[in-house]
Amino acid sequence: MNAKEIEIYDKIKQAIIQQKLLPNMQLVEKEIAESFGVSRTPVRNVLRRLAYERLVKIIANRGAFVTSSSKREATEVFEMRRILEVEAVKKACQLATAEQLFELEQMVEEEENSHLHIDYYDAIQMSGDFHLKIAEIAGNSYFYQYLEDLISLTHVIISIYGKTQEEKDACLHHRHIFHAIKKRDEQLAAELALEHLIDMEEHLQFRDKNQFSASLTEIFNNN
Repeated sequence: MNAKEIEIYDKIKQAIIQQKLLPNMQLVEKEIAESFGVSRTPVRNVLRRLAYERLVKIIANRGAFVTSSSKREATEVFEMRRILEVEAVKKACQLATAEQLFELEQMVEEEENSHLHIDYYDAIQMSGDFHLKIAEIAGNSYFYQYLEDLISLTHVIISIYGKTQEEKDACLHHRHIFHAIKKRDEQLAAELALEHLIDMEEHLQFRDKNQFSASLTEIFNNN
C-alpha cells in the first residue's frame, strides 16, 4: 500500500477498534474517499485489505460492511480455543526449551510495554502472538494450524466487542501462564489458560441492535 492507503487503513482500523464504526455499519466508498480527498481506488484497496483481515465483510452488489460475529459464533470460537489451548499449554510445559522460555517472556514484556504506551491494537496483536508461541512450543503442527485461525477470529471479535481493560488483564494472565510453564506445572498452566479464556469471553459486550449516530464523514473528520 502507498502512504495514503496506509493512512486510510490505519484510520478505519482504529475507528473499528475504538468502536466508532460498529458491527454491520456500511463503509460507503464514496463517503470515505471524500473524507480523505482521494478517489475510490485507494479506498477499495484498503477495504480489500481489511476484508482479508476479517475486520470488514464485502458483499457482492451491496458493498463493504464492518464485520459482525454473533454471540453464538463467539461462543463456538472460544469453546474450541479452550479445548485446544489447555492441551497445548500442557505440552509446552513438557517441551519448552530455555531459549523458547526466554522468547515467551520477551513477548510478555513487549505486550506490557505496549499498554504503557496505550497501543491497544498492538496489544491485541501481541496477545495473539503469545498464544501462538505456546502452540508452536507444544510441537504439534495441528495445534498451531487450528489455533492460528481461531485466534484470528478472536482478534476480530475482541477488536469489535472487547474492552481495553480486558486486554490489560490479559497481560497479567499471560505473565502468570508463562511462570507456570517455566515451572513445568502442567495443572496450574492448564487452569490459568482456561480461566484466561473464560475471562476473555465474559468481557465481550454484544449489542442486540447497532445505533449509527454519526456519519462516516463525521467519524473520519474527527478521528
